[in-house]
Amino acid sequence: MRRARTAGELQHTLGLPDREVPMLRRDEPLGEHLLAASRPDVVLASGTPKFLEVNIEGAVGGTAQADLVSRRFLDLYQQELPTQGFTAPPSAVLTRGSRRSGRSSTMTRRSPSRCTNTASWPGATTEDERIERHRPMIESARRQGVTAFPCPWRDLQNDGEYRLFAKDRQVDAVLRLFVTSSEAPCDGLTAVIESARRGTVHLHTSEATWLLSNKTVLAWLWDDIDALPPTDQQFVREHVPFTVMASPDHEQIVTEATAEPSRWVLKPAHGHGGAGVLLGHTQPADTWRAALKAATDTKDHVLQKLVQADQLEMTFLDDRTGQLHTQPVPFVLGPFMFDRKISNVFVRHGSPGGGLIVNAQQGAAVNSVLLAPS
Repeated sequence: MRRARTAGELQHTLGLPDREVPMLRRDEPLGEHLLAASRPDVVLASGTPKFLEVNIEGAVGGTAQADLVSRRFLDLYQQELPTQGFTAPPSAVLTRGSRRSGRSSTMTRRSPSRCTNTASWPGATTEDERIERHRPMIESARRQGVTAFPCPWRDLQNDGEYRLFAKDRQVDAVLRLFVTSSEAPCDGLTAVIESARRGTVHLHTSEATWLLSNKTVLAWLWDDIDALPPTDQQFVREHVPFTVMASPDHEQIVTEATAEPSRWVLKPAHGHGGAGVLLGHTQPADTWRAALKAATDTKDHVLQKLVQADQLEMTFLDDRTGQLHTQPVPFVLGPFMFDRKISNVFVRHGSPGGGLIVNAQQGAAVNSVLLAPS
């Protein structure tokens, strides 16, 4: 908020083109309401949490998957080790639904209907499968007194006043479980964009939250660190890896990263799914230099100090041979927070033959956590 007061000002400061945030209401003020949903990506370094990224966005993935996996593991442990007293974390789906209905009265003041889009969902290839994946969220919303239903893009259209309709049902709010810029253009998506821009449909969350996930924000924390309160300074130094923009303003650090690639990670400032992330120590020298040069020219990447993250020994089954083998793998913890209330944890970890970018869209395995009695 030292750099912008509205979503439009922040978009301009970040240098994002309109196509990246077509639903953005540029006059929306920046404030605490934008922190309604988040999921940081956390690794442990000698047991200390390090926040590699902070996804502040209603479309963060894994809510239903985390609940599903933790419930399955809990069932198994209760059968095999009933005396251990394991429990599952609070449901991310239920926490999400209860915090929404408790804090956002504007979403239920009019006709209490909500459209959940089914156009994009990892691991679901057919429309019926995508709808089924959304079922827990729909049922959770209904338990909170909100009429919710899944809706494919093709069923959405505007009327003459840009109100949004799913066939003959008016839609008052859209639970936005998609990143707009990643969706294929179609008439239904255009209808949602037009209604959102005119304020005739409510989005949870608005696209202003997507701006806050930009990794430039982590670089700003380090740029401003001397101006932060002492407790915040301590937190950033201890838990946020050193991050700067890869730009001519940080020429000395770019030069250092060029000479010592093993200490650095290059990341697109705006993006998701691990796309475009380069680990310096895995890149040929020429490739690394070229990537740094391109990033410095475009000013749309950050350089982040590489974290020597802890690994976890896990046992895997080889489907081809039926043999079990154990090996250490990297892992990332993604605790879901809705209105600052923590719930379940979306865990991703490496697997045999997998890469070092631990992201579900890069082939990482999905897991969860159980809680042990204290």
